Amino acid sequence: MTSPGERIRYLRQLSNMSQEELGRRVGVQRAAINKYEVGSVTNIPLTTIEKIAKVFDVSPTYIVGWNGEESNPLAVEIKVLQSIQRIYGKDAVAILESYVTLNSIGKKRARQCLEDLEQLYGIDLVDV
Repeated sequence: MTSPGERIRYLRQLSNMSQEELGRRVGVQRAAINKYEVGSVTNIPLTTIEKIAKVFDVSPTYIVGWNGEESNPLAVEIKVLQSIQRIYGKDAVAILESYVTLNSIGKKRARQCLEDLEQLYGIDLVDV
């Protein structure tokens, strides 16, 4: 079983968020986030757990490990990808998986390429 700190680190990294940013959003120092993640602080205040859960849109019980798969972000992500594949096909999932690995500049360029395709082929990809 994973610890609350490991779950916090997982969620933070999944969101491409720094410890400093998470600390700022929760109202604690970066050092506190680091201590939670490495397990040197095991009694994380409930109010902090609730704030962290809100940042990542998960239940506080997921962070402390009291829930099962239904609140696991990875399980939710898999279900979303399966729905996208069912509706739009495997190519849509592949494009999305590639897109999320890009940095902000790459994402901007990818959107520009899609806009260029819309103009080139005279279609509105948003309505497709």
